[in-house]
Amino acid sequence: MLAAPPGAVSHVRQPIPMSETTTRALRLALASLLTVALLAQLAVGMSRHDLTVAQFLSLFTVLSNLAAVVLLVRLAWQPAKEWGAGFNMFRGAVTVNMAITGLSYPLAFAPDAMAAGRSEPWVDWCLLLVGPLAVALDWVLHPPSSPLPARAVAIWAVIPAVYLVYSLTRGEMVGWYPYQFLDPARSGYGAIGVWSAVVLTVALGLGQLARWWANRAASAATTAR
Repeated sequence: MLAAPPGAVSHVRQPIPMSETTTRALRLALASLLTVALLAQLAVGMSRHDLTVAQFLSLFTVLSNLAAVVLLVRLAWQPAKEWGAGFNMFRGAVTVNMAITGLSYPLAFAPDAMAAGRSEPWVDWCLLLVGPLAVALDWVLHPPSSPLPARAVAIWAVIPAVYLVYSLTRGEMVGWYPYQFLDPARSGYGAIGVWSAVVLTVALGLGQLARWWANRAASAATTAR
């Protein structure tokens, strides 16, 4: 076999390392699992509890998992070296809000779901445990290669803040609230204020933690070069 001349650029696509191939396949598999779980939750809600599509899309659990599906498909499709700063911000936002979903469920969401029988156990398992843990683990094992700015934490926290405002405003207009702790008639505005403060504090804390880990990894990678 003839050797390539010195300085020549090879146009042969190099195979993806097995570890990266496996990671991308797992991301795609998780995206598929979450998609099936979301469709199952919609079907159960519409058949048993007259849940509308608008109500379905007003659930924080659904919105965060839909964003996770988009993220995971993108991660599975696009090599890590092609991730840009904007995408890393989006990825951090999804990771933080999926973590909020996982942490908030036992405290605020689970009583509503169990009382109404809205979800199948395996659906809850996928959307509220497997998904959040997997997305967080992916961030830990494969953090962004470039540092994240300090404003990232505030930007990520804006998402749950906007959701809370949207839920209260829409609930007042249509008489339906996605969660009991957001219903003034059942919880009172004082409790809503406390819960909202807790959620936003958790969002800021998780954002700080996610940014610290990503910047720590980026700094270590730069030093190692």
